Amino acid sequence: MFDKGVGLDLRKEPQRHVPGQLIEAERMSAIGRMTCSISHDMRHSLTAIYANAEFLENHNICANVRADLLLEIQEAVLAMTGCIDSLLRFANSGRNNPLVHECVSLIVEKAVAAVKFHPDGQNVSIIVRKFPPAEADIDARNLESAIYNLLLNACQAATRSTHVPEVQVHLTEVGERIYLTILDNGPGIPASVRRTLFDPFVTAGKANGTGLGLTLARRIAEEHGGSVWVEESNRAGTEFTLSLTKNRLLDQMSKSCIRSGMAPR
Repeated sequence: MFDKGVGLDLRKEPQRHVPGQLIEAERMSAIGRMTCSISHDMRHSLTAIYANAEFLENHNICANVRADLLLEIQEAVLAMTGCIDSLLRFANSGRNNPLVHECVSLIVEKAVAAVKFHPDGQNVSIIVRKFPPAEADIDARNLESAIYNLLLNACQAATRSTHVPEVQVHLTEVGERIYLTILDNGPGIPASVRRTLFDPFVTAGKANGTGLGLTLARRIAEEHGGSVWVEESNRAGTEFTLSLTKNRLLDQMSKSCIRSGMAPR
């Protein structure tokens, strides 16, 4: 009996470490994906900066070529800055800014204006429908970042269209919720990444980018009582929807009261 009991204990011993080993393996896998993503994007931008800097040493190039080289260097620096910003936001798992009751349509308009200045948005026709005066309890800075990421993804997809690149933006109110819909006329999302589209470091075949834009957009939407999802995606284009709750502060107060067994006032 003693030998048998010891045998059973020994057989169980390795199993105790399995959950910890799986967590560690997943953590290392995530670090590996992040490292590959960062190194690829940084190397791409640094190569462009280094090569263009070498060309600029040639005093025989004309002013137009010199201006183009400087523009490419600026775009590479912006790409690196965007990469670092995305990683910092991803690492910051909690929302630091308080929710304030503001006009959501103004936040959408600011995000649209910012995307138009991005190189990938300058040659895309962004069609903005008339927005309703939608107001909600929001973290304006984070929400604008989420909308900006969705719009930029749409513009990047539209530039791969066989037609004139176009993105449409709609904002609607339904009861206590607000819905932002963004449509592009790009070639659609590859089937190979649709199930993992919102996972960190999934780039959907883009030449550069951390693959954190959609991850952050969904996280921010969830902090506002909503989410982000793909309505439809095919060869004619893709449609994303971001939702949020209007009275998020009241919603949080109600849930807190329910958990504590008190009736909300």
